[in-house]
Amino acid sequence: MKRKSFVVIAIIFCIVTAQGLWAGGKGEASNADGSTAWPQKTIQVIVPFSPGGDCDFNGRAYATRLGKFLGQTVVVTNVTGNNGAVGATQIKNAAPDGYSVLLYHSALAVGRACGTMDFGIDAFDLACIGGRDSGYAVCVNGKSPYKTLKDLVDASVKSPGKITMAAATGGMTYVIGVLLNQAGAKLDLVDLGGAAERTAGLLGGHVDAIPNPLGTSMPYIQKGEWRALAIAGKERNAKYGEVPTAEEAGYAGVEFSTNYFFAFPKGTPREIIDKFADACEQVYQLQDYQTSIMDTYQQRPYFVKGKEAYDIMKTQEDIILGMKDLLTK
Repeated sequence: MKRKSFVVIAIIFCIVTAQGLWAGGKGEASNADGSTAWPQKTIQVIVPFSPGGDCDFNGRAYATRLGKFLGQTVVVTNVTGNNGAVGATQIKNAAPDGYSVLLYHSALAVGRACGTMDFGIDAFDLACIGGRDSGYAVCVNGKSPYKTLKDLVDASVKSPGKITMAAATGGMTYVIGVLLNQAGAKLDLVDLGGAAERTAGLLGGHVDAIPNPLGTSMPYIQKGEWRALAIAGKERNAKYGEVPTAEEAGYAGVEFSTNYFFAFPKGTPREIIDKFADACEQVYQLQDYQTSIMDTYQQRPYFVKGKEAYDIMKTQEDIILGMKDLLTK
């Protein structure tokens, strides 16, 4: 009789324990107050581009510091392919348990407009915008005859389709190229692939110009291998104040900011998303983080979460989708 009672008690204990483990949702144990005890293991941040670029840098700038505030290791995994579509799709289809996060940027909307992806920001649960680029620089080879943006544009107008600009289809660089053509240029937009291929193309003289994040352009500009003609941003960069904005150079509307955002698979518990966003905000406030992004990519600290972040990304998506016909020519 005593043995039977013990078995019954053991079964009840197992049931109660199992209920506690699942009470927080999605298989997470719950705290005494009923909140989800997340995280309990390593969190993986998927960056859908190769290591060494601006997206990868922004992901790692956060990941290396988030563990301090979340109590678990946060690692970056690079999943490349189809200009970000492969990595983004992986997170879209991942389990909504809080252990898979996407670090992507505004090119998500470009992929949707160009048809490389059939989904946009609403396919995810957005956590926050953790950064904003320092502006895309329109660059030419250091030996190029083009000294100003007007020189480049005028040459393209004189010889339509003969002046080439490397820009990845489905990426932000393609948007910049399209905006330049809308502003009066007649550039031939050539898809060379990712940043490494565009860089090699310009260094080797295979293309006349490329739009490129100012941060990754800096080493080439400093060595004199590239010349920055203009920045496709709202204002000049503090370190390169001699480089005008495209608008200052006479080409209004050639401006688009890249926002780097963190997003979870749809259906991830909101308290997990909010906890992650709060931890990102704590990283953003760290002086060493702010110094690192300024020194490496000339990025000014930028952080937005909640509805404000969603509204920013959704507005950008709507603008890019409105350019769909131009982006798919």
